[in-house]
Amino acid sequence: MKSDRATSAIALFTTIFLGIGLYAAMAALAAPVGGSRPTHATDPGIVWPSWSASRAYKVGDLVTHYGTTYKCVQAHSSSDGGEPLTTPALWMALS
Repeated sequence: MKSDRATSAIALFTTIFLGIGLYAAMAALAAPVGGSRPTHATDPGIVWPSWSASRAYKVGDLVTHYGTTYKCVQAHSSSDGGEPLTTPALWMALS
């Protein structure tokens, strides 16, 4: 009985520890190149990741494509030919 509690406690601790680590890693990957999130998506000097095909985007994701910053307005998986400029139902131009 005692070993079952210890095993459960270790499993819980591991799950929480890994969850926090994954959350931190995802937050770091979501930050723009050059530092933390700016006050405005179009602040000068901020370079958002370039749009790319075959990638899952969620609402609020920011990308650049040919010098323009876009905000994802509908979750989707991108594909060739579905660039932000040609899919206004998925992307909103910010700059």
